[in-house]
Amino acid sequence: MVVESYQNQDIVYGDLLAARLDATLTNAAQAEYGFLNTPQGAPFEFSGEALMDPQIFGVGTAVGLRKEDADLKMQIDQAIASMRADGTYDQIARRYFKFDAYGK
Repeated sequence: MVVESYQNQDIVYGDLLAARLDATLTNAAQAEYGFLNTPQGAPFEFSGEALMDPQIFGVGTAVGLRKEDADLKMQIDQAIASMRADGTYDQIARRYFKFDAYGK
């Protein structure tokens, strides 16, 4: 097996389509919406269990904010917590994603 590093996902997808790659390891949302849900990606699918290792991958997807935007961060955190608590987040997420971003 050879591990190859790529500059961007478009090159990875091109190599998958050209059969120069057998598989790729990438973010689930990027794979699903950037490739698998496209006509070119239709013959491909996820394989195996999702990889969950906070030491390697971190604890999840994030939004970048300036350090001085602490109030904005608090508002975003509260909004997400409220949406998760009342089920709104799951209702919206199911419309767009086939996977659970929180790994439940």
